[in-house]
Amino acid sequence: MKKLFLVLGIMSTCLMLFGVVNIQAQQPQIPTLQVCNQTRVYGKGLVKIISRKDALHNGTFTVYIDQRNPIICSSVTGYPRGKIIIHNINMSDSLIQGAVISTYIEQVTTTGKHTPTVYIKGRCMIKSRVQRKIKGCRFWIMIADNKRKDTRKGTPDIVSFLVFDANGKRIAYGTGPVVKGDLNVRPTPN
Repeated sequence: MKKLFLVLGIMSTCLMLFGVVNIQAQQPQIPTLQVCNQTRVYGKGLVKIISRKDALHNGTFTVYIDQRNPIICSSVTGYPRGKIIIHNINMSDSLIQGAVISTYIEQVTTTGKHTPTVYIKGRCMIKSRVQRKIKGCRFWIMIADNKRKDTRKGTPDIVSFLVFDANGKRIAYGTGPVVKGDLNVRPTPN
């Protein structure tokens, strides 16, 4: 009888441990619903990040979205389109020293009326002065249009971006204020 209780005790302990291990295992993630809302994003802005400057890098990047090919949500198809270029990437701690060019826009979501903020994600290609074999390119970028026209007053536009390779390795990132230029995001009522 003692052996039976011992075996049952060991089995229940194993089941509890398995349950704990199983609970802590990473669960598959359900992708977010990627609803495109009516917006229009264009402009050019130079971003400078002092903490990304060193002896070899000036700590800057430029975001460019041509006004003739803006980031929009097509009223015909309901899907996003346009082209965004993050170029002149010259920052410490970045595998890319060059440009990231969008090849496919997957999501454009804008929110806000007074300081409209857009979130864009998609696929990209890399043109870098540092030659590395990088397979795959996915990007995410946020632009906050703080509507500052005078370069000396008010809050500057803010840009944040992140670029991953096909294996999920970060190959470039940056977040900072626009120090030259202007990025325009059409506000939304939500």
